Amino acid sequence: MAAERLHVDLTGVTPTGPHGRILERDVLAAGRSTSAAVAAGSTAGIPGTGLGGRVTLADQQAPAAVASETSSVLGYHDEKISHMRKIIADSMHNSLATMAQLTHHSSFDASSIIAYRKELKAAESLELPGITYNDLILYAVSRVLKHHPVLNAHWMDDKIRYFDHVHLGMAVDTPRGLLVPTIFNADTKSLAEIAKETKELAAAAQGGSISPDLLSGATFTVSNLGTLDIEMFTPVINPPQTGILGVDCMVDRVRMADGHISVYPAMGLSLTYDHRAMDGAPASRFLKELKTVLEHFSALLAE
Repeated sequence: MAAERLHVDLTGVTPTGPHGRILERDVLAAGRSTSAAVAAGSTAGIPGTGLGGRVTLADQQAPAAVASETSSVLGYHDEKISHMRKIIADSMHNSLATMAQLTHHSSFDASSIIAYRKELKAAESLELPGITYNDLILYAVSRVLKHHPVLNAHWMDDKIRYFDHVHLGMAVDTPRGLLVPTIFNADTKSLAEIAKETKELAAAAQGGSISPDLLSGATFTVSNLGTLDIEMFTPVINPPQTGILGVDCMVDRVRMADGHISVYPAMGLSLTYDHRAMDGAPASRFLKELKTVLEHFSALLAE
């Protein structure tokens, strides 16, 4: 029956048949009227964008605007993403999307570099003013990389480009975002030269005066979060480089040697490498050699 199919209440139907009979056309007409009323009610309060303010299908499907009272309660505001942040975002996304990145974590006994830095401070050396732990690590990395050419390279899809010298990128936190200036030919420079250049590059990057030519060309990058008390992290490679070293903070650790327990200052190292360019063993050998060099820093300087 039409009334049951259309869910029409017969008591509200106006009959047009003889002697007050309700005909099928009366039921159909009542059904159309009910549907129209429901449709009209469902669009109540929706602003229409159609001709003459009519509510269109697009208007009905559009998400409801958040009430101003709700926005006020949540207490938020939107800011447009800066050009620099967009560049960094695209670079990081591209790096993780196109590389097989893996991170190995290690640590070394920092007693040797602590002792050497204390000697410099005590001597108040004019040749080596304000040497930081990061300067010492950059110097060591520039030397060790020469023995591990696959980490001092660029992945070029169908080939690997190996570099004759180490062009060391150093991550710098700036008000505009992360910048990575380059110490070119770091493997040929003395500790004093590297220390002087890191300060100049960092100041230029943070002051916004650094030349764009100094923000490219790196063959390997070092990112130091140790000053922010980070004990371990997974740095993201800057393409097309094949590796990046994360430097962690110093923490006291306990070890047993010859039956004696002792406490020593340990500094963490986190190497992220492109597994397409190398396997885990070569990457681990780099970390192992770097650890040995940093634990015998005076011997490195004597070479």
